[in-house]
Amino acid sequence: MPYTNPFRMTVDLGMILAFTLTALFVLLPGTPPVLAEVSFLTSTGTESPASTGSHAVTAAGKETVSIEPDVATATIGVEILRPTVKEATSAAQAVMTDVWAALVAQNIDESDIRISHLNIFAERLGPDGLLNENHTRYHANNTLLITIRDLDSIDAVLDAAIAAGANNIYSVDFSLPDPAALESETHASAGPRQN
Repeated sequence: MPYTNPFRMTVDLGMILAFTLTALFVLLPGTPPVLAEVSFLTSTGTESPASTGSHAVTAAGKETVSIEPDVATATIGVEILRPTVKEATSAAQAVMTDVWAALVAQNIDESDIRISHLNIFAERLGPDGLLNENHTRYHANNTLLITIRDLDSIDAVLDAAIAAGANNIYSVDFSLPDPAALESETHASAGPRQN
């Protein structure tokens, strides 16, 4: 059906363009930069102009800084299915011990490996519907958060974890180790300057 409303056509074309640009940004190779927005407000004088009758100068501004991230946080896990809770948790713990050792062998510091959670749940449905109590099986899911400080080693670290038995890679997030320091530094460089 042809467009009869030019406003609707403009909105639709704008949405298509926005989705296309977003998809291109997400699919382009390379590590996406982290954008840190810093707003600052500086004021000269030590008291309020209303209380002293003096004049104060206030400068407000905004600066956007594009920085390459230098830390990645990976969330990986092991999921095991067994007939009893004890068997499932024991098997998941054994695999996670191997994964931990593989991560340390990849130069990941032990302080950068944290247990996120252990989740246990029953599988009560089978292909033919509800299972009877004797056929119930249990999932044990153990998850780790790993801080990777050498971004060039991400592939090797994840490969090692999978080879050691990890069977879930949930996410890899990129960030700066200390965004507050970047904001403070940008604040200082963007403040008023004297000639």
